[in-house]
Parts: sequence; structure tokens; C-alpha cells
Amino acid sequence: MTIRPYQASDYSGCIRAFEGNHPEFFADHEKIEFQQLLDDLSQGKDEDSLYYYVVEIENQIAACAGFYFPDNEPNTAGLVWGMVARQFHRKGIGKQLLTFRLNKIRELRPGASVILDTTQLSFPFFEKLGFRVTQVTPDFYAPGLDRYDMVLAPSVISIK
Repeated sequence: MTIRPYQASDYSGCIRAFEGNHPEFFADHEKIEFQQLLDDLSQGKDEDSLYYYVVEIENQIAACAGFYFPDNEPNTAGLVWGMVARQFHRKGIGKQLLTFRLNKIRELRPGASVILDTTQLSFPFFEKLGFRVTQVTPDFYAPGLDRYDMVLAPSVISIK
């Protein structure tokens, strides 16, 4: 297993990971948003503000996820577009990729809180690792897909 920065050649593997998790974990409209993010990354548009990584196993994209630092919140980092390809679910890859991202955040912005938004389907994964729910918005992403805003305090960032 290798975790490395996203490259334009990873585009189709990341889209396959998204499609394997749709519609259970992602709403229809989110595919266009995700494609736009990958297009921007492939063209170097977000390289200064977004850090995006892939997990590669035997030349296959097994997962992808990123983080960013909000311009107006110097002590905060945000997690974005994390997903594990369906065939790699429940193998610990998501936890390893999350740990990798948290370590990178700690390295680049020590003392930052980490925020994210996710659904009712994924929030228990983050809660188990120390994130706490700050707000729930029913049907935010689509009917039946609620938004859970979560935060991880700087003192909790070490995940084993």
C-alpha cells in the first residue's frame, strides 16, 4: 500500500471509487463537484490550497482523500472528499489514510483543529476516532442524506 499525492493519471481510479460508493454515500449532484475538483487538481489550479492523496494497492486506486487550510481560519484544517473504493471497504485503509492526513496537517499547521462534514452513514467512523458532532442538518446533501458537521480538537489529533 502506497499513499502518495494525486496525479492527473489517477482521475479515472478516483471516479471509479466515487461511483462504487454512489448512491449510498454520495448524492447524484456530488459527482459533478468531485469531477470538477479532480479537473482543477489535474490542471494545477488548487495545488496551493488543497492537498489531495490517493492510496494505491497493486496499481489500483483503493482510496482518495484530501485536506485544505481555510484562508480565514488560521488554526483550522478541513478534510475533503474522502472515500475508499467499495472492494477495499473494511480493510483499515480509510483509517490509515485519515491518520496520514492528520499527521500531514499536524506537520504543516501544528495546533490546528480539524473540521469535516459527512453523512449519517460515515460519521460513526470519525466519532470513533475522536471527532465530535457539532451540528446535524437533515436532508442536506439529498433526501435521506443528512449532513454531520464534526471537529477534532488539536489535543486529539494523534490517532493510533
